[in-house]
Amino acid sequence: MIRQRGGGTSYASSRKQFLLLAKATDEEDSSTRDEAATTLNLYGEATIRSESVPPPHEKINDFFSLPESASLLLRGSNNDEIVEITNVDNDLREAYKQQCIKLNASVPTANDLFYDVTTSAVKFPGLQIMSIATIGTKVIKEGHAGFPVYEFVLIRDATFAKGSRLFVWFFNKVTGKDKDKREDQATQSLNRIRVLPMDDGSITFECNANLSITIKIPAALMKIIPNKEKAEKTGGESLCATLKADIPTALSDFRQEYMNWRNNA
Repeated sequence: MIRQRGGGTSYASSRKQFLLLAKATDEEDSSTRDEAATTLNLYGEATIRSESVPPPHEKINDFFSLPESASLLLRGSNNDEIVEITNVDNDLREAYKQQCIKLNASVPTANDLFYDVTTSAVKFPGLQIMSIATIGTKVIKEGHAGFPVYEFVLIRDATFAKGSRLFVWFFNKVTGKDKDKREDQATQSLNRIRVLPMDDGSITFECNANLSITIKIPAALMKIIPNKEKAEKTGGESLCATLKADIPTALSDFRQEYMNWRNNA
C-alpha cells in the first residue's frame, strides 16, 4: 500500500494521469494502432498431490457426482464467486466442444455442467478490474478400479472494469473493449483432478493443470522487451507459480470435505 503525505492528492493525481493517457490514446494515429504486433506464447503446467486419505473408498464416485464438490475446487484458495449456468445455449456448447478438441480433453456429454467463476483480479484507486471465466466440467472414470476424474475446461474468459466512469472508459479504450471485434480465445486451460491409489490402500487426489496465454504486444511496447524467448520463459514460470500457489489449498479443502462427507454418508 502506498501512503501519501501532505494533502490527499493520490486520487486527483491518478485522475489527471488517466486524462492525459486517455487523450493520447484517443488522438493516436490510426497507422500507429495498426503497427505489427509480436505474439508471446506463455505456458505453465503444474502437478500437485494432496495428503493421503485412508480407506474405505466405495462411495467416492457419489462424492464426485455432487455439484458442490466441483464448486469447491473451482472456488480455489481465493474463495471466488461461483454461479452455475443453467440456461446453456448452442453457442456455449459448441465453444465448449471446440475447446475440448484443442486441449485433447474428453468428448463432451449431456451431463456436463457449466459455471461462471468471477475473480477480483486487480484493484486501483477508482477502478476494480474483474475477471469472469466460463468453465465446462465433467466426471469421467479411468483405470480398472473405475475411479472418477474431474476435467475442467476453460471455455472463455473476459475482463471488465467497475468504478469511476472515466477510468472504466480508459480501461475499455486501451484494451479494445470499446470495439465490436471478435477474437479467438487467447487463454487455454485444462485441469484434471484424479484419484491416485497408493500401495497401502489409501488414495490421494492429484491435480494436473495447465494454462497457456497468447499475448499480442504492440511494436512500440516490444522496444522494452528485448528478448522474446526470455519474455516467454519468464511468463511461463509466472504461470507455473500461480498454479502452484492456488492448487494446494483447493486440494486440501476438497480432501477434507470428502472425508467429512464420507464419515457422515
